[in-house]
Amino acid sequence: MARFVKVGSLILVVLIIVYSFAVTHPSNALSHKACTSWEMIKDKSFMLTHSGSKAYKVNKLPAGFEVKPGTAKEVPVLMYHYITPKADNKEPGNKSVINLEAFEENMEYLHDEGYYTATLQELEKYVLGEISLPEKSIVITFDDGYQNNYAYAYPILKKYGFHAVIFMIGSKIEKQTVLFDPNKKSSLSRAEIEASRDVFEYHSHTFGLHEKGFPKCGQSKSLALNTTLLQKDIKKIKAAGIDTPYLAYPYGEVSTQMLYYLKQNGYRMAFTVRQDFVKPGAPLMKLPRLTVTSVTNLPELLEHKITPKEAMDLNSL
Repeated sequence: MARFVKVGSLILVVLIIVYSFAVTHPSNALSHKACTSWEMIKDKSFMLTHSGSKAYKVNKLPAGFEVKPGTAKEVPVLMYHYITPKADNKEPGNKSVINLEAFEENMEYLHDEGYYTATLQELEKYVLGEISLPEKSIVITFDDGYQNNYAYAYPILKKYGFHAVIFMIGSKIEKQTVLFDPNKKSSLSRAEIEASRDVFEYHSHTFGLHEKGFPKCGQSKSLALNTTLLQKDIKKIKAAGIDTPYLAYPYGEVSTQMLYYLKQNGYRMAFTVRQDFVKPGAPLMKLPRLTVTSVTNLPELLEHKITPKEAMDLNSL
C-alpha cells in the first residue's frame, strides 16, 4: 500500500512539473490550453479568497422588471478613436481611424433619425433597471483623448446638440495647448478638456497602462492586467483630475483581479471592445461597444440588418 502511495505521489509531482512547464512555456496549442486552464484556476482561487469578488460579475434587475413599451430595449454604445479628413488618412485599413466625412455622416444620420445621446450616468441607471431611456437612445464614446476629437468631433456634436464621452489616457493630457496639426498625433490639453465639457464628459482609460507588456499564455497583454501597477495607476489617474466611477479597459482586456481592484477603488461601470448592444441587466463592469469605422453602414448596424460581427468583417474587405 505504501508503495502505491509513493508511486502515486511521484506521478502527481511529475504531472505538476509538466503542467508548470507548459504554463510557463506556452509555445504550442496543448501548452496554451494548459495555460488557459491555469488562469481559470487562479481566477477561481482569487474569487474564493477575496470576499465579494463573485458579486462583481452579476447585475440583478428589480423584481418584476420589464422594458416599458416605447422605450429602449437596448442601447448601442458607439466606439470611435482617431478622426481625420479622408485626404489625410494614411491608415485607411486601421479600424481605430475614421474619416471625418464618415463621422459627420454618422452624426447627421443620428440627428435626422431623432436619436437621444445618453450620459454614462443615465446608461448605468438604465442597465440597473432604475430608469427607462427613449427608444432611440445611443451613447457616443471616444478612446485615448486625441486632439482631433476637439478639433473635428466637438463642433459637429455641438452643432447637433449631442452629448459624448472621452476615455482619457491620463499621462497623455497636455499641460499647455499645442497648435493643432492634422498630420500629427496630438492629445487634448487641460484647457481643451475644460472648454469642451458642454459636449464631452471625461473618464478613465488608465493613466499610463495603455501599453502591451503583461505576459499571459505566450501573448503580450495590457499592462493594466498587472494589478500591482493598476492600483498605483488608479491613484495617478484620480490625481490627474479624472476621478469618476467609469472606465474603458485598454485594448478591452479585463480579468477577475482587475474587476476586484477597480471596484475596491470606486469604479462601477466599465467598457470592453466586445461587439454588441447594451441591455438591461448586463454586467456593468463588462459592457460591450460597437466599433464604427469609415466603411461601417451605421443605419444597417443599428437596425440589425447586419450583425456587429458582419460590420467588423466588412472593414476587412
